[in-house]
Amino acid sequence: MVSDIRFANRSLRNSPGFTLVAVLIVAIGIGAATAMFSAVNALVLRPVALPEPERLVSLYETNLPRNQPFFSVSVPNYTDWKARAQSWESLAAITGRAMNLTNGGEPELIQVSTVTASFLPTLGMPTLLGRNFLETEDAPGGAPVAILSEAFWHRRFGGTADVLGRTLTLDNTPYTIVGILGPDQPLPTPIEIAIPMAADPAKESRMDHELAAVGRLKPGVSLEQADAELKGIAEHIWVEHPEMDRGWSTRLLPFSREIVGDSVREGLFVLLGAVGLLLLIACANLSNLLLVRASARAYELAIRTSLGASRAQVIRQIVTEGVLVTLVGGAAGVLLALWAVELMRLLPLPRAGQISVDLRVLAVAFAVTLVAGLLAGLPPALKASVVRPQEALKGRTPRASHRSGLRDAMVVAQLAISLTLLVGVALLARSFWQLLRVDPGFRTDNVLAVSLRPAANEIPFYGRLTERTKALPGVSEAGLISGLPLTRGNTSLNVFPDGPSIIPTGQSIQANWRLVDGGYFGAMRIPVLRGHTFAGLDPKEAGRSVVISNALAHALWGDDDPVGRQLDPGGNRRFLKVVGVVGDVRAQGLGVEPTPTFYWSMHRFLFGPMHLVVHSSGDNRALLSGIRGVVKEIDPTVPVFHVRTLDELRAQSLEQERLILSLLGVFTAIALLLAALGTYGVIAFTVQQRTREIGLRMAVGAEPRDILKIVIGQGSRLVSIGVLLGLLGAFASSRVLGAMLYRTETTDPLSYLAATAALALAALAAAALPAHRAARVDPMEALRSE
Repeated sequence: MVSDIRFANRSLRNSPGFTLVAVLIVAIGIGAATAMFSAVNALVLRPVALPEPERLVSLYETNLPRNQPFFSVSVPNYTDWKARAQSWESLAAITGRAMNLTNGGEPELIQVSTVTASFLPTLGMPTLLGRNFLETEDAPGGAPVAILSEAFWHRRFGGTADVLGRTLTLDNTPYTIVGILGPDQPLPTPIEIAIPMAADPAKESRMDHELAAVGRLKPGVSLEQADAELKGIAEHIWVEHPEMDRGWSTRLLPFSREIVGDSVREGLFVLLGAVGLLLLIACANLSNLLLVRASARAYELAIRTSLGASRAQVIRQIVTEGVLVTLVGGAAGVLLALWAVELMRLLPLPRAGQISVDLRVLAVAFAVTLVAGLLAGLPPALKASVVRPQEALKGRTPRASHRSGLRDAMVVAQLAISLTLLVGVALLARSFWQLLRVDPGFRTDNVLAVSLRPAANEIPFYGRLTERTKALPGVSEAGLISGLPLTRGNTSLNVFPDGPSIIPTGQSIQANWRLVDGGYFGAMRIPVLRGHTFAGLDPKEAGRSVVISNALAHALWGDDDPVGRQLDPGGNRRFLKVVGVVGDVRAQGLGVEPTPTFYWSMHRFLFGPMHLVVHSSGDNRALLSGIRGVVKEIDPTVPVFHVRTLDELRAQSLEQERLILSLLGVFTAIALLLAALGTYGVIAFTVQQRTREIGLRMAVGAEPRDILKIVIGQGSRLVSIGVLLGLLGAFASSRVLGAMLYRTETTDPLSYLAATAALALAALAAAALPAHRAARVDPMEALRSE
């Protein structure tokens, strides 16, 4: 074996061109596979950095009749679960709350996490400094205390050790700092500042779902057992509170899935499958190179065989060369992966900063490299080992036959795999194009959005803000909303109609809700279909009114005119009069169909920050400067944050789809390039082997176009077979993409046609180069060379 390695090393060094190309092909395949597996390993396979993460579970409420497969938890239901369930070592909950930080310097709006005292202990997250919240602090009327993240501690307090005991002023209330969290936060949304939830179940509604709940199972209790117990408790709660909890049940998921999210996991596995196919193409390409090299060395191998070398020794020698090439290429691929991983850390993915090339990744890369070497080296080794020394020594086989089924099969395999990837990219591109064309229900051009939250005198502040903003140069309309469409987070309630309705008496519709002012619909260019909005209503009348979406109007009253009807949001018998119907808005995402929605007037109540949307014809920078000036004049303590245009917001909402499409497109482009190179290599080698035949044909009268037809015909046959097999593979594998496609069938003919055309053009272009060279062969030179 040592002598085989030495001989292979010397042979490869004597062929630097072949070695460089082979190493480059392997490096591309191994590098892409290693980088992609690094992401899957870090985000999906690697355990969450918490004690016994397999016992951590995310708890959801679910209501399938209302089309709510996953929903946040109400405070009373969470309290009942905690009191009645026996499967859990502990339960905890968290929710978010925007608060103004005014501790010196510029005012800042912070998304504060309100957590139960059991939250950090349940997850097993220790404090870096200080302590956790006490149970007495997590009770109504408890002391206002806070725990900071390490990043916030360094940013706001310079990381000073005497931070404990100091205060933060949040919404004009001083909070005493009692702890600092460590740098690692394996959470879906990292905590910046945490304060006790201090919820009072007696004052909370079961219809108000706002908590994210998590639990740690008792040792020995399975997820299925806990799920069955919690579903039973939910049924009892339904019986006890039929109007408020009708149809609600529970759903449990491993906490690790909550951190990354199913859509990201699916996308990562699709990309991993794509690089796996890319690696197969690289192996086929390398195998073809080794086969061509072995064919060219037929005379040398014949001599070795005639001197006593066995077939096994010939096979071992060629396989050793293949493995040696892949090991060098694998090492170069790992270096490429290290560079790629640094770029992947910047991707907009959960836990992207934890992507790394660790020992597991290196072990998998080494194993894949060895397997790739064997897969690439064994077929040409078996082919080359069947040699006839007598004919080789007579000069009959130094030039191998121009026909090689194995070489052609390798090219066909590359073309088929490339077409499978191309179809996948075409389907995703088609789906992405459909998303770009979706009408979200509002205009995004020339609309600027900024977020604000005054700590006091909110209604007067917002009223003065919108009036003075409308007076700025270029502004045509301005309005306010509690939650911008196409952003994370949602608010919803059960809505009960008053009087005749198409739903049974006593039942309700789950509907999203937003707080708005009178100018919002005009600023967003949302059409008013019936009645009117809150514009022009006095505050008291606006507080007693509601505007509903077209989807909610149809869900409650069908085609009847809902204006003048009444509905009860929340089931508290506090009816609101419907004054208008507006167009449906895709609030949760461009790919999510509009859901029933109603709009309260902000004169009824306020919740969290409000978002000012301004439609203008002027420069956004000048407009923003004007808005900041208005805010400073009205109340200099109010921070302006999350400044963006709605065009930017729309683009950000498609960030994940764009990322998956871009990465898959890069992998597919590399695969197509390798397949084209493989086609070129086989056709070029065939032309070289058929030089004498081509010369004879031209000597007896064949025209250059006849030679072109012969050579291009060989390439066309390979492409035709590759396309046929690739279409079958694409049809079988495209089903994996089904859940990721929007308004695009997995059998979309345009996508298949575009992918087939791209592959055929690339492959035939690769075949045309050696064909053109063959057509220019000088017959006399060709015959003389023989």
